Amino acid sequence: MSRSYSAKILLFGEHTVLRGGRGLAVPYDKLSLRWTKGTPDERLLAFADYLKVAISPELLDAGALEDQLLADWRLEGNIPVGYGLGSSGAVCAAIWSRFATSRGFGLRGEALRDVLARMEQHFHGSSSGTDPLICYLNQPVSLGGGQPPKPVELPEGWNKRFFLVDTGIERKASDYIQKFTQRYDEEPNFKAATDAGWLEPANRCIEALLNNDQDALTTNWRTISQFQLRELPGFIPTSFHERWASKGYLLKICGAGGGGVLLGYALERGVTERALGKVFWL
Repeated sequence: MSRSYSAKILLFGEHTVLRGGRGLAVPYDKLSLRWTKGTPDERLLAFADYLKVAISPELLDAGALEDQLLADWRLEGNIPVGYGLGSSGAVCAAIWSRFATSRGFGLRGEALRDVLARMEQHFHGSSSGTDPLICYLNQPVSLGGGQPPKPVELPEGWNKRFFLVDTGIERKASDYIQKFTQRYDEEPNFKAATDAGWLEPANRCIEALLNNDQDALTTNWRTISQFQLRELPGFIPTSFHERWASKGYLLKICGAGGGGVLLGYALERGVTERALGKVFWL
């Protein structure tokens, strides 16, 4: 059980991937979980009980999982909870990779994401399966846009300008997902503004990143950033409102918003670090 299970970062597509947009997510191996010996974890034992009912034994051997947990195996790591970095997804990936049956290991694409989603529902009540899929595959994944999830290759050095900012705020993702989807589904003007100011620019950011087009990436990221501050200020911690716009960097929410981490793109590294303090370069 020596493999580690990385956190995930949704680079583009937060919220909009749920409404027909594209998404692009990557593993983040500076934060991870791994199996280790220790005292039994009651939360994982409860999860094993859930899996016995939720997942067919033809796909996952939840009994073997329970035996290992009672033999003092547990998951430990440094992925923070409530930050949008896929902590529960990493748990699901770690269990699937160790206890899936041969038939389970044969699942691909939407079938694999569906079973991982049912696993993660234990933690969130609902799940797209995206986080555990990325953690399990441990490679960049393209999502949404009417297509099944698929691994993609990013250009060499793609991440040299990307960084995370820790807001210091834990939040419940489902609250912000509900707020966004309710407005999007019930307010035609907000839907139109979101499509023009977020969904479509996010799609273009993905294409720009895949094609290593930094000018297009910068232009469309700026559009997203301006939209989020204008239309969704409550999704951005107030301490960042005055620092949101800069000639030296671009910011956007990462995950559901409301706290956790922000995702940034540095135009000038020195300006970024002076304005924001400690940042975490990807």
